Amino acid sequence: MIFVFRLLSHKFMPVLRSSFIQRMIQWRFLIVLNAFLIIFLGISFGREIIRNHSIGSEIAHLQQQADSLVAQNIEISELKTAIQTESYIEREARLKLGMKKPGETVYIIQQEQDPSQTQITDNPNDPLGLVLTDSEETMAVANPTKWWYYFFDKQSYNTFSHYER
Repeated sequence: MIFVFRLLSHKFMPVLRSSFIQRMIQWRFLIVLNAFLIIFLGISFGREIIRNHSIGSEIAHLQQQADSLVAQNIEISELKTAIQTESYIEREARLKLGMKKPGETVYIIQQEQDPSQTQITDNPNDPLGLVLTDSEETMAVANPTKWWYYFFDKQSYNTFSHYER
């Protein structure tokens, strides 16, 4: 009977709990683990949101380009259709090639020009005075202007450097 009592008493004895400090350490570990998990998921979702936004903006940009190309294609098709018409071909032949239909007479009407208004110089080859001669003094170009033309307009820079030699 004593033996049975011991067995029964062992069953009903209170279970020893871990100390308060051990329980806090276990909870802190769980909280830290959850915090790292939340941070990891937040970073992953953030990257995906940024990636989704960049892909959406790229799609919008490409759609805008496609719309622009469609509009340009329509304009080119309309121009092609206009160029292929008989009236356009006839007009271009008359204006640019100087052609005429058989039996037509072409009259050229010139307006009288006041020579004092159009002729600035006595040189018949350059009535507006646009060509510089060797006797005329050329202005020096400022150094910052030369650098500007060097980087952004090579043809003008080469022209300047040719005249300075």
